[in-house]
Amino acid sequence: MDFKIASIILWPKNSGKEIRKLDFKLDKINVITGDSQKGKSSIIPIIDYCLGSSKCSIPVGIIREKTEWFGIVINVEKKLILIARKEPGVKVKSDDAFYKEDVILDDLPRPYTETNIEFVKNRLNEIVGLPYLTLSNETDEKSKSKRPSFRDFSSFQFQPQHIIANPYTLFYKADTHANRERLKQVFPLVLGALNKETLYLRQQLKELEQQYQQKDKEFKEFKRTTERWLYNIKAYYIQAKEYGLIPSAPNDELGWSTSMYINYLSQVPKDIKYRASIIQSNATNEVVKKLNQLLNEELDTSRDLGNLRQKLYKMTRLFESEQLYQDSLNSKKERLQPANWLIQLLQPQNTCPFCGSENSKAYDEILRLYNHQEQLQTKSKNLKNSYSVLDREIVKIRSQMRSLENSLNYIRQQKKQLEDSSDEVRNRRQTEQQIFRFVGRLEKELDDYKFIYEDIDMQDELEELYNQMVELRKKVDPNKIESRLKVALARISDAIQRFAAQLGVENSDQSIILDIINLTLLRETGQRKDYLWEIGSGANWMGYHIATMLALHEYFIRELSWNPVSQFLVLDQPSQVYFPEKIVQNDNTIKNIPEYQQEDIIRVRKIFTALSTLLNVQNSSKKLQVIVIEHADEVTWLGEEHNIHVVARWRASNEALIPDNW
Repeated sequence: MDFKIASIILWPKNSGKEIRKLDFKLDKINVITGDSQKGKSSIIPIIDYCLGSSKCSIPVGIIREKTEWFGIVINVEKKLILIARKEPGVKVKSDDAFYKEDVILDDLPRPYTETNIEFVKNRLNEIVGLPYLTLSNETDEKSKSKRPSFRDFSSFQFQPQHIIANPYTLFYKADTHANRERLKQVFPLVLGALNKETLYLRQQLKELEQQYQQKDKEFKEFKRTTERWLYNIKAYYIQAKEYGLIPSAPNDELGWSTSMYINYLSQVPKDIKYRASIIQSNATNEVVKKLNQLLNEELDTSRDLGNLRQKLYKMTRLFESEQLYQDSLNSKKERLQPANWLIQLLQPQNTCPFCGSENSKAYDEILRLYNHQEQLQTKSKNLKNSYSVLDREIVKIRSQMRSLENSLNYIRQQKKQLEDSSDEVRNRRQTEQQIFRFVGRLEKELDDYKFIYEDIDMQDELEELYNQMVELRKKVDPNKIESRLKVALARISDAIQRFAAQLGVENSDQSIILDIINLTLLRETGQRKDYLWEIGSGANWMGYHIATMLALHEYFIRELSWNPVSQFLVLDQPSQVYFPEKIVQNDNTIKNIPEYQQEDIIRVRKIFTALSTLLNVQNSSKKLQVIVIEHADEVTWLGEEHNIHVVARWRASNEALIPDNW
């Protein structure tokens, strides 16, 4: 992904001061050099913070005391995007962010809280083209956290001072269990063994599997229901004859097949409407008509009454909640009553009654409390207005309910009198209801039987889903993904060994393996296997760290047509293992040369030579941007000046990340 750092910008809390801006070349080794305590090691935390880190790791002190907004300008496919994030103060982080595309470097706007950092991270995910799909095959409530994120790739972009020569931690932010597990998940995607197409196909497979399971569950349930019914089919047949629903059907005989029973029973639902109309046409008794009318009225009235009960319940709950809220407001107003007295005693720029200093802080704070009390008073007044509205509505609903209850009692009294007056009518209605219930159950069971045994659509659909799953499983075969991953790791391991030799790592001729399970390096020596922490020597650890980063980025650029990892790498003080203080070059004369072995200087030069090698072998359209933060000066990159861009040199007492006039 052509995603590089164009500038780092700091906006002072004093808006009258000029901004601090560091500009970087996109295709060079950008060097920031200087003495200790100049702010060099804040570069990585600033970039990481602006790119959405979960906490602010920028060192506390003058940098955070003087800076209001931290920002970076990123160059994405030749488009400049400004991302800024507010200094968090006493908090762990600030979610306040500013995001603007198509900015001009010489005319950058001052940030303000325009959005939040969650929006920025989502936008970065879109920019690098990350699919909204999970990296794992599981489907659970944590699936969202298993989706790849732009934040996952910071491990391949930063090597801070405490990591670059660390024998136990090879990757940035891989020193916690959660981050280590996350990095293991994204490695197949980063190395191209798992691509976007495979993720899409795997998502389709998960959806098909869920659909198949649901369909299969429904099919089996219908089948179990129908099988249970088949055992009772004879009872259905006898009961239908008893009700007179199949008067012309013969008595069942031993050996009848299921289809024989179904042939007779399937006519019952078709004939029931005709038979019902015959019964109704003969029922000329006015009692029957009146009972039917009263029954419908009873159902309608009961339904309306139930709706009003539900509405009354909700209105009552709302009224009670507003009362509780009113009580809470009253309690707050009582606690704020002293503000009315204090606001009269204190004036702006008055003498503080406690410390005697001349300032307006006390007045401002009391004024804030007084204004808050006024707001509470307004809310309380609005609540009182709503009470009357709610109260009127509740009284109205209760009145309607009493009216409906009286109507319902009257209807039931009429119905009881009519039913008691005619046992014949009551018996007839009971028989009719039993018949209709029986026919309803029979019709449902016949439909289920037809759905399972006669309608083959569902079986065909299940078979089609199964065939689709088989085809997709071939395309997302884990063995193929594992094979591609092994090939990628083999190439990267060979490149690590090549860069390690260039950097002067001891025994670099021995095979080295990138272990993405333990997130470290493994060196094979005959039958012996040594992990990175067992190899020893800070120079070796530093060399292998840089070699690993260069090998990975070389693979990203050379081998992959699409990769979500940005094309920049930041190294913080790789020379620390040779001379942790400084080398100063002045008029081509190396000062204090006795303190350092010339061999150590040559080893540091090898770092810049290796970085230049990666820059020189790439196509012009695909070059890695490198940012190196160093104590050492030009003496360490002699011979590679054409690939070096010195961003800043902070040697004098008034030179640092934070300008002296801030």
